[in-house]
Amino acid sequence: MFELRNRSFDFCYPPASCHTTFVNNILSDIDTLAQATTAAEILELSQDKFRWKTEGQVDKVADLFDDELVFVHITGQITTKADWINQLRTGRFVYNKIVQKEASVKVYGNTAVLVGKASFTVNGGSVYKLVYTEVYTNKNGKWKLVNLHTTSGSF
Repeated sequence: MFELRNRSFDFCYPPASCHTTFVNNILSDIDTLAQATTAAEILELSQDKFRWKTEGQVDKVADLFDDELVFVHITGQITTKADWINQLRTGRFVYNKIVQKEASVKVYGNTAVLVGKASFTVNGGSVYKLVYTEVYTNKNGKWKLVNLHTTSGSF
C-alpha cells in the first residue's frame, strides 16, 4: 500500500483496476474543488448584493435577481422581482446598512443554497436581525437569485 495526497492505494492486479480507482479519486477531488469554488463565488455574490443595496446600485441588484424571483419577507408578504425592484427604485424601501454575521453555502449541481444571519438597518433606522435563505441557480453561465426567504432571528 502507498499514499498519494492523503489517499491510500493497495497494489493490485490487473493494473487497469488500480488506474480506475485512482482516476475516480482524482475526479472526486476535482468535483469537491469545483463545489468549494462555487460556494466561494456565491458568498462573494451575496456580499456584493448587500453592498449594491446599501449603495443604491439597483440595476446591479435587478440583474442578479431572476425574473421569476420569489421574495418571502419576515412579515410573510411575498413579492416578485418587479415589485421589489420598484420599491428600491422609488425609495419606498431603503437599505442603510447591512452587517453579515455568518453565512454558509451548499452546492447542488447548478443550484446553490446560502443560509446566513445579518443585521439590516433600513428606512432611516429600523434595525432587523434576520436569518435568511438565498437560492441561486446557474442560468446560461450566470448565477441568478431565484428565491429569498427571511425570518427574524436572535444573535
